[in-house]
Amino acid sequence: MAKKETEVSLKDAAMTEMETLIEQHNQLVQNIQEAQARLSEVKNMIVEKQGYLQGLKDCEKECK
Repeated sequence: MAKKETEVSLKDAAMTEMETLIEQHNQLVQNIQEAQARLSEVKNMIVEKQGYLQGLKDCEKECK
C-alpha cells in the first residue's frame, strides 16, 4: 500500500509542477504578444516620423 501512496503522491507532484509550467508558458506567451503589438506600433511611428522628416527636408529645399 505504501507503494501506491508513493505513486499517487509522485503523480500529484508532477501534475502540480505541470500546471505551474503551463501557467508560466501562458503568461510568457501573453507577454510576448503584448510586446509584439507594441513593437509594431513603434515601427509604424518610426515610419511616420521618417516621412514627416523627409517632408521637412523637401520643404526646406523648395522654400529656399
